[in-house]
Amino acid sequence: MSVHIEMTNLARAEDRRIHMRPELERAGLDLTFHPAFDFTEHDEADILARCKREGPWGTFHTPNMAATISHAQAWERFLATDATHCLVMEDDIFIAPELGAWLADLNWWPDDADIMKLERWRSKSTKVLLEEHAIMHRGRKVQRLLSRHMGAAGYMLSRDAARKLLAAQPFDMVIDHILFNINASRATRGMNIYQISPAMILQGNEPEGSPFYMGERKRPKGMALVRQKLKRLYYELAYPASTYIKWLTRQARLRTVAFAKDAQAEHQT
Repeated sequence: MSVHIEMTNLARAEDRRIHMRPELERAGLDLTFHPAFDFTEHDEADILARCKREGPWGTFHTPNMAATISHAQAWERFLATDATHCLVMEDDIFIAPELGAWLADLNWWPDDADIMKLERWRSKSTKVLLEEHAIMHRGRKVQRLLSRHMGAAGYMLSRDAARKLLAAQPFDMVIDHILFNINASRATRGMNIYQISPAMILQGNEPEGSPFYMGERKRPKGMALVRQKLKRLYYELAYPASTYIKWLTRQARLRTVAFAKDAQAEHQT
């Protein structure tokens, strides 16, 4: 098994490329920076050819559509290689130095896994539902993820998952929700999603003074905002009965996912 590695990065965001190189080197990751899809360089028709304006989670903003397209382009480049798996990262992350060792030997990868989340969402109060059964590897757990967990700054996927995700175009949600909003995403319906805990990737590693490249989002108002909130409430609760049964029978528990650069050292202390 082999891994194709991508990092989404705008051509105009050279400061982020420079800032990320030492982090990548410490983790033993070698990659080529491919220019991400830049919404400032494309007209609306180009964007709407691959995305919809509205989806289950509400309005799909132009910068978020561009970010999602960037991830899709990474999946396409992956499928053009002979690699069995793909690691996609965003360009503002902290990376556990042992990540390269994890990628060098994928014997820990569950046979039924489609997508593997390596990231912990930045909110320390976020809890996610994880199956109690776990594969242990290098001081970390690999567990089935059964609830929504935001962030798409670091994840892996199989070839089959990449094909299914691309077949779900035009996309109707931002990449975080497509991958890890289990109830709302039609693209990942039926896929097996796993979480590594403690996580090996954490977003928030930005160069000092770096501009905000995502642009301004237009937030809905009035009845459009009410409809969006009602949609989101529905998808927050619409888990299948099997998920609730696993939670009630303690086969799965709500956990806070931590981030650790060296899980083995932290476990020993």
